[in-house]
Amino acid sequence: MPSKISFFLIGSLAVNAALLGIVGGRWFSPASAEPTAQMQLERYGPTPDVVAAAWAQLPDADRKELRKQLRESWSNMEGERQRLRAAGEAVYSAALAEPFDQNRLRDAVAIFQLREKHIQDDAENVLISHLGKMPPQARATAATGLLTPFNARMKRAEERYSKEKIEQEKSAENAAAPTSATSKPSN
Repeated sequence: MPSKISFFLIGSLAVNAALLGIVGGRWFSPASAEPTAQMQLERYGPTPDVVAAAWAQLPDADRKELRKQLRESWSNMEGERQRLRAAGEAVYSAALAEPFDQNRLRDAVAIFQLREKHIQDDAENVLISHLGKMPPQARATAATGLLTPFNARMKRAEERYSKEKIEQEKSAENAAAPTSATSKPSN
């Protein structure tokens, strides 16, 4: 009957053989094609930082004008954004309704998609109107960036708009604060 040491040595030999096979296989097999940045770009589109770098190639005056137009467009779309939010809630309500009505859900989804498409078209029109002032490669990257799912762009824009609004409110408060501080009597 084999001893415990024999079992240990057999186990150790099996593990070493497996490791040797893995290491040897790695050395002698051809290297797998690691995905390059270009391959990832072709498959998934440009990352947000790449798109932002492309837009950064717009001349300063055009970049400022683009920001202004997007800000105005975003403000002007307030009613449309509220209607989109209400359409999303209608989809959710239709999905929860008892008894379930497929046609009601289909109609709610169609209305939501139409509202979303309208907002998307408006934003894309503003962006596309500025592409001509960019170098060709940056223009191509920015155009490909427009293919990013619309809801992801909307979420980022809404977060950015909220941050800008908060910063503007803080700036207004800070502008008012020094006048009240100077009116205090000093001892």
